[in-house]
Amino acid sequence: MKGVFLRNKEIPLYFGEVNFNGVKKNINFDTHNPNNPEMFYKHPNGEIWIGDSITWLNSLPNDSVDLIFADPPYNIKKADWDSFESQQEYIEWSLKWIEPAAKILKCTGTLYICGFSEILADLKAPAMKFFKNCRWLIWNYKNKANLGKDWGRSHESILLFRKSKDFTFNIDSIRIPYSKHTLKYPDHPQALTSQYGNGKKHLWIPNPNGAKPQDVIDIPQDIIDIPTTCNGMHEKTLHPTQKPEELLRKIILSSSNIGDIILDPFLGSGTTAVTSEQLKRKWLGCDLNKEYLEWAVNRIELVENWDIDKWIKYDFENMQRRNSIR
Repeated sequence: MKGVFLRNKEIPLYFGEVNFNGVKKNINFDTHNPNNPEMFYKHPNGEIWIGDSITWLNSLPNDSVDLIFADPPYNIKKADWDSFESQQEYIEWSLKWIEPAAKILKCTGTLYICGFSEILADLKAPAMKFFKNCRWLIWNYKNKANLGKDWGRSHESILLFRKSKDFTFNIDSIRIPYSKHTLKYPDHPQALTSQYGNGKKHLWIPNPNGAKPQDVIDIPQDIIDIPTTCNGMHEKTLHPTQKPEELLRKIILSSSNIGDIILDPFLGSGTTAVTSEQLKRKWLGCDLNKEYLEWAVNRIELVENWDIDKWIKYDFENMQRRNSIR
């Protein structure tokens, strides 16, 4: 990575002392009750709470949040918090947090839920009673080992629920480079019978800002690739299901605006809060695990004060570097 994109590894000093932007709260963990969430960390741009996420969500005011990104347990026995007796129990538990999540979203708000396709397939229909619209996104990756005896997994699904037809979607903030084929033949006259021509002659030319993003976040294959979080990445922690910052930056840029409030009810090691801070958004998060939240606080304190265009260029150069070594 070029020197201009060097990431912080240590919290900066101010007159020889660590300069924290936020404040960790004094919590007595000997008496802490998860069913009574407490503020873990207060920052000028956000808050982190520790405790049960469903209880926390139910305590928040309606119509107060612009975007929710949720990476909940998948019910795949990844950790003790990821185990349910049955898929039915998992669905029932999921609806207990999705309902209050829908209530706290503004009418223009969006909810993203990560999971495996075979898990989310059972969740989509019952969750739709709280929303007006749903899209199914695919995050495709190439860097995950597949050591089992079944089909190799190369993607995760993301359900995109919208509370109304008047939703935030900033298409120009997440455009991608065109494929080599498109750039080789950039002008496409549309026939009268074309579904894109609408009965009229139309000459399509590429948008100067790039192609429209697709619902498979890796298409075309020679252009986009967001790998899973792995060793060697600046952001890597020991969290077993940590999502990459690059994926969250794309989601936040697409479905929110500067100053909007982004919420993550299963904050984990803090990627949603970190990327919201990077992109000049406000943020809220909650998790049960104290160790995960310690990692989150440290990552937030390390966030570089770059402008948004620089973060976009950072991801673009990372993509170019990955493609160059394939």
